[in-house]
Amino acid sequence: MHVQTNKAADAETHKRTISLSRTLAIVMAALVALTAAVILSVVWFMSAGTTRDLLVQSAHLGLEAVQTQIGSRFSPVEDQLAFLAREVGAGRLDPKNLPEFERVMTGALAATPQVRVLSFVRPNGDLIGVTQGPKGVFSYTDKVTSDNERSEIEEARRSGTPHWGPVYFVPDPAIRTSVTNLQQPASHNGEFAGVFRATITVDTMSDFLRQIAVSNPGTTPFVLYGRDQVLAHPLMASGHPLLSAEHRLPKLDELGDPFLAALWKGPPETFDDTDMEVRAVKQGDDGRVILTREIRGYAPSALIIGVEVPIESVEKPIWDLLRAGIAGLVVLFVAIIIAWIVGRLIVRPVTSMAREVRAVGMLDFAALRPLPGSLFTELNEQAKAYNTMLTGLRWLETYVPKKLVRHLIGSEDLASTQRTVTIMFTDVVDFTATAEKTCAGDVAALLNSHFDLLGNCIESEGGTIDKFIGDCVMAFWGAPDAQKDHADRAIRAARAIAKAIARDNADRRRQGLPPLRVRIGIHSGPVVAGNIGMTGRSAYTIVGDTVNACNRLEQLGKAIAPGEEVVILLSGETFDLVAEDRSDLAQHGKHCLAGRTEETEIYRLRTV
Repeated sequence: MHVQTNKAADAETHKRTISLSRTLAIVMAALVALTAAVILSVVWFMSAGTTRDLLVQSAHLGLEAVQTQIGSRFSPVEDQLAFLAREVGAGRLDPKNLPEFERVMTGALAATPQVRVLSFVRPNGDLIGVTQGPKGVFSYTDKVTSDNERSEIEEARRSGTPHWGPVYFVPDPAIRTSVTNLQQPASHNGEFAGVFRATITVDTMSDFLRQIAVSNPGTTPFVLYGRDQVLAHPLMASGHPLLSAEHRLPKLDELGDPFLAALWKGPPETFDDTDMEVRAVKQGDDGRVILTREIRGYAPSALIIGVEVPIESVEKPIWDLLRAGIAGLVVLFVAIIIAWIVGRLIVRPVTSMAREVRAVGMLDFAALRPLPGSLFTELNEQAKAYNTMLTGLRWLETYVPKKLVRHLIGSEDLASTQRTVTIMFTDVVDFTATAEKTCAGDVAALLNSHFDLLGNCIESEGGTIDKFIGDCVMAFWGAPDAQKDHADRAIRAARAIAKAIARDNADRRRQGLPPLRVRIGIHSGPVVAGNIGMTGRSAYTIVGDTVNACNRLEQLGKAIAPGEEVVILLSGETFDLVAEDRSDLAQHGKHCLAGRTEETEIYRLRTV
C-alpha cells in the first residue's frame, strides 16, 4: 500500500507540464504578427484615423478650455490667501490692528468676486471676516463654534500648508447654501497666528458655469464632487431646494439633467494618452456626448469636470471611425483572447504565490495555504518548493517571536546593546502544589490557556515575551524596537491581564474549579539586550541587575498581598516613567527586595 501511494505521488509530481519560456516565446511571436496586422490596418485606414485624431484633439481642447476657466476662478483665491499669509508672516499685517486688517481683507475680497466670505480665525477661535452679497460688502466678528470649522482649523494648523476643505452646508440665512473653503495657515515668528479662509458657494461656481454655457451655445459644463454628487451646474446657479446639512450636494438624478443622471450607466471610451473619458448618453431620440476628466487640488478628493455636447456634432465622425477600424478591432480582439487565455494560465499561480509570499513577509503564517500545481514546469516547481517551505515556517512560528523576526528583516542585526527597558515578571501562586494533584495533560492545557491570556495582553501593547519559565512569564518593552512609552505600555498590559484573569476566574468558579492567583512585578532600568548564547544557537534576551530586581519585585507580592487573586507591584523607577493615567497606582512605601541592601520605592496597581 505504501509503495502504491509513493508511485501515485511520483506520477503526480512528474505529470506533463509546459515550459513557461517556450510558451512566452510563442505568444510573443503571435502578438508581434498581430501587431503588424494592426499597423497595416491603421495605415490602410489613414484617412479615418486622421478624422479620429482631429475629433479627439477638438474634444480635448474643449475640455481643456473649461478646466482652464474653472482653474482661473480658484487660482486667484489661492494666490490672494497666500499673499495675506505672507503679509502676516512678515509683520506687515497685524490681525490685532482691526481697522487696518479689515481694510486689507476688504480689498482682497474685492479682487476675488468669486469668494463669498473671506475670514481670519485666530488660534483661540476668534474670527474676523468680510462678506459680500446683494447688500454689499460688510465686515463682522464672530467666534468659531461648529465642529466642521474647528476640525478644518486644526487640520490647517497641523499641516501648515494651504488646502481645500470638504463641502458642508451653511444654515446662516444670509448664505444658506453649501460651500467649500480654502484654508491658508499663517505664522509669525515661527508661531501659528491663525488661518485665512476663503468661502466659495456652490451657487457662485454654478453661475460661472452658466456664463460659460451661455457663451458656448449647445454645451453644458459641470463639476462633480466624487462620482455621485454635483458640485456645480448651470441649473444650480440660483441654488437648489434640496440642499441641507444632511444633504450637502444634490445627486446626479436629483438635479433635473436626465443626461447627467445617466452618466455612469455606460462604459467610457478613452483616447490614447489623454486622461479624458467620453460617454454617449441617449434619452429617447435625443442624446449627448459627455466628456469628463478628474482634476485634483481643489478638494480633499478628486473633482470630475465635464462638458455635455449634442451627439449630432460628433456621432457621424465616430461612426466613420468605427467602420474604418473594424478590421483592426477584429485582429485586436483575437490578440486579446490569446493574451487572456495565456495570461490566466500564468497569472493565476503567480498571483497565488504573491499573496502567500506577502503573508510570509507579514509573518502571518496562519493565513498561508499550500499552492496547487501548475501546467507550466517552472511554476509547478515553484509551488512544490513553496509548499515544502511552508511546513518549516509553521514550525518556526511556534518557537520564534514574530516581533524579533520583523526586526531582523528590517535591520538584519540584533547586536547586543544597552537599553533602558521596562520588564514584567508574572507567576501563578502555588502552581506547583496544584500541578502535583493534576495529570500532565491537564497541567499543560491549563498553562497554555493561561499563557494565551497573558501573551495576548502583552503583545497587544507591543511587548516582547522573552521566555516561559514553568508557570512564569518574562516580558519586556523597549527592545528590540525603541519604545519611548515602554513604561506606559507595560502598565496598560498589566491592567489588561488583571481584567483577563478576573474573567477567567469567574468562568473557573462556574465550572467548580479553584481560581488562579497571579503575582506581577514591573520594573524599569538599564539592561544589555541582544543575541546571547553559544555558537550556532542563540536567543534574543536581556540581562542585567534590572532583570533580577524585577523578579524579586514580583516575589515581594507574597508578603504584601498574599491572599488576593492578582497582585501587581511596580518600582518607583517605573512609576517615574509613567506619563499616562496614574490614578490607580498607590504608593506602598519602601521595601528591601530579597538579596539587595538598598530599599526600593514600591507602588501597587489597584485592580478593583
